[in-house]
Parts: sequence; C-alpha cells; structure tokens
Amino acid sequence: MSALEDRHAIATARELTYAAGVPLRDRYGFAAPDEDVLAVVRLVTEHTDDEAAANAIGAANMLGEVELASGSDTPIDEEYERRIVVAVRPVVAAAERRASR
Repeated sequence: MSALEDRHAIATARELTYAAGVPLRDRYGFAAPDEDVLAVVRLVTEHTDDEAAANAIGAANMLGEVELASGSDTPIDEEYERRIVVAVRPVVAAAERRASR
C-alpha cells in the first residue's frame, strides 16, 4: 500500500473499531500509535480466517510487537481481538477491491 492508502486504512480502522466498541487504545487509554493500527490491519490482511487473524493480533500484543489494551493497563482478551478483526475486515476488503482494479 502507498503512504496515502496506509493513512486511509489507519483512519478507517480507528473509526470502525471505535464504532464496534473495541477502540484501538494503548495501555494508558490513549489512541494506539498509527504503527500499531497499521500492524493490526496488515495482520487481518495476511490472515483470511478470522480466528487466525485474532490469534495473530493476540500474539503480536503478547510479544510486544503492538501495544493494545482495553482499558487502563488491561490487555485485550480473545473476544476483543475477534471483534477487532470483524471491525477491520471491511478495510481489508476495500483495499483488495482497489488493488484489483
């Protein structure tokens, strides 16, 4: 993806996850860094199976590759990860449609 497409994916992923009730936040309750949001989008893109994508997000979070929390210093749980994947899936689908044109 180009830098513009990355920025669009980040903004859209933030909006969709917030609307789904699973905002992408860091352990302090602030918005997760753009790099972490883009990493989540890429993990969902890489894994076509929702459960595999949720597991990949969880593993990245546990390994410190991304820093996501559902509250003040509360790591996200499996259900939160699944809901993130469902919320981000339309971002991935739109990017795939644009790429196939």
